[in-house]
Amino acid sequence: MTPLRQLWQNMITLSDNQIGLAGLALLTGLVSAGLITLFRLAIELPLVSFFPIESAENFEAMSRETRSLLLLGGGALLILMFYWLPQERRSVGVAHVLLRMERHQGYLPARNIILQWFAAVVALLSGHSVGREGPAIHLGAGTGSQIGQRTELAHHRLRILAAAGVASAISASFNTPMAGVIFAMEVVLLEYSIRGFIPIILASVSGAIVSRAVFGHETAFNVPALNMHSLWEVPYILLLGVVCGLVATAYIYMVKAFQRIGHLPLVLRWGGLTLTTLAVSWWLPQILGIGYDTVNDALNGQVFFITLLLLLGAKMLLSSWAAAVSFPAGLIGPVMFIGAAVGGLMGQLSIWLAPDYPVSIGFYTMLGMGAMMGAVLRAPLAALVALLELTANPNIIMPGMLSVVIASLVVSEVFRLPSVFQVQLGGNVQYQTPSPVRQMLRNTWVAQAMQGSVIEAQRTLSREAAGFILQRDPDWLLIANEDTLIRPAAVAEALETQTEADTVDLLTIPADRQAAGRISLKANLQDALDLMQAHQLQWLIVYRDERRHQFAGVVSRDDIERYYQYRPA
Repeated sequence: MTPLRQLWQNMITLSDNQIGLAGLALLTGLVSAGLITLFRLAIELPLVSFFPIESAENFEAMSRETRSLLLLGGGALLILMFYWLPQERRSVGVAHVLLRMERHQGYLPARNIILQWFAAVVALLSGHSVGREGPAIHLGAGTGSQIGQRTELAHHRLRILAAAGVASAISASFNTPMAGVIFAMEVVLLEYSIRGFIPIILASVSGAIVSRAVFGHETAFNVPALNMHSLWEVPYILLLGVVCGLVATAYIYMVKAFQRIGHLPLVLRWGGLTLTTLAVSWWLPQILGIGYDTVNDALNGQVFFITLLLLLGAKMLLSSWAAAVSFPAGLIGPVMFIGAAVGGLMGQLSIWLAPDYPVSIGFYTMLGMGAMMGAVLRAPLAALVALLELTANPNIIMPGMLSVVIASLVVSEVFRLPSVFQVQLGGNVQYQTPSPVRQMLRNTWVAQAMQGSVIEAQRTLSREAAGFILQRDPDWLLIANEDTLIRPAAVAEALETQTEADTVDLLTIPADRQAAGRISLKANLQDALDLMQAHQLQWLIVYRDERRHQFAGVVSRDDIERYYQYRPA
C-alpha cells in the first residue's frame, strides 16, 4: 500500500471514533459557516452596491418600477433554472434534507446543494417574500454530508455530521449557537444523544465564530430591553400563546391548501407567486425580502396596528404559497415575521385595553416570534433557546415557555397537525416519521452486532486445507464467489465420513447452507434489516470496501434481534 493510501486509510479509521468525528464536525462547522457567509454576501453586497438603499432588506427605499423589475426578472430566471431539470434534481430546502436523512442516511447530492445556493440567492436578491434560513440549512447539511462521504464515514456517523452542518448554518444565520444545536437534534436528527451532542456543539460554535468575525457580534434582530412587569400579565401571555397557535394552525392549513396546485406547470405555480408578490408589494413593500428590518421596527413598536395586520395577512399568503409549491427559499424567516406581527398586534392591543399599564410591545413581539417558530416547525425547545440567545435575558424563559408550549399544544393536540416540514413531505411516499425502534437501529453501526469469526474458503478443499481451516475454529465458512455460508461442523463431519475422498465440495456435502446478501461495513442495523426484508434473507456478508473485496464478518436477523433486546444501556 502506498504511503498516501495508508494515510487516507488512517484518516478514515480516525473518523470512526468520537475524537475523529469531533474533528470532522469542527471542519464541517467552519466550511459550512464559510459557505453561509458567501451566501449572505452574495445577497447583500449587490443590493447595497447597485441600489440606493442603506441595507439589503430595505426594498421599501427602491422605486416601484425597480422593485417590479427585480421581482419579475428573478421569478423568470428561477423558472428557467428549474424548468428543464428532472424532479429529483429540483429538490431543495429543509424538506429535501429531512427526506435524505430518513431514506438515504444523510447522503445529500452535490448538484442539489449547488442549485440551492444559486436559486436562493436569486430568490432573495429579487425580493421574493421568503427567508434565507431554509437554504442555509440545506447548505450546512450538504457540507457535512459531502465531507462525510469523502471520508467514507459509516451511515450513523454521516447523519451526525450532516446535523452538525445544520447547527453551524443556524448558528451562522442568527448568531445563536445553542439554538443551532437544539434545532439540529430536535428537527433533523429527531433525537438527543451524548454521541451527537459533542460534534454538533463544536460545529455550531465554529459557525458562530465565523459569523461574528465577518458580520459582528450582533444577533439577527435589534432586540430592545424586555421585561414582564407583573405576574398579572401571565393570563395575557397564555392568550398570546393561544392566538399564535391559531395563526400557526391557519398557516399550516394554508400550506395544505396551496399544495392542491402542485400539479400545475412550474410557470403557473411560481409565476403566479411572483405576480401576486408584485401586486401586494405595490401597497406593502415591507413584505419584500427577508423582512428583518420590519421585524426590528415591530420590536420597537414603530409599525402601526393596521399596517401590522395587513403585513400579517400578506406574509401568511405569500409564505404559505411559496412553502407549498417548493419555491427554492426558506420559510423560517417568514414564520418569525408572522410571529412578530402577531406579538406586536397583541402588544399594541394591550395598550388600548390598559392604557395606564407600562406594557413592552417588544416583549410580546419577541414572545410571538418564539411561539410561532415552536408551533409551526414543531421545535419548541429550539424556539425557547432562540428566545434566550436573541434577547440575552433570562427573564424571557418563563413567559417564553408558556407562550411556546401553549401555541405548540394548540397545533399538535387541538388540531392534530404535524410540523410544516412534514406537511411539505406529505405527498412523498418515501418519507415517514421514524419509530423509536427504527431510530435506534438506524443509529447503530452494523459492526456492533456482527459476527467476525468467519473464514472465506474455496468451494473445493483438499483434506489438508479443510483440516487447517477447522483448526482455526471459525463460527462460519463463506464459500468464495457463492455468497453462501456453511457451518464448520458440516465440513468436519464430511472429513470423517468421506475417508476415501481427497477433496471436500462445500456445495454438495450434507449441510445447512445459508444464502447471504452483501452489505457495506458503513451500514447501520436498519440498512441491514431493510436489505434482508427486501430479498427475504436471514444473513448478510459485511464487506469493508465498496468493491467487496474484503469482508469483515456476517450478521443475521437473530443477531440484530439479540442486539436490540440486550443492547448496552
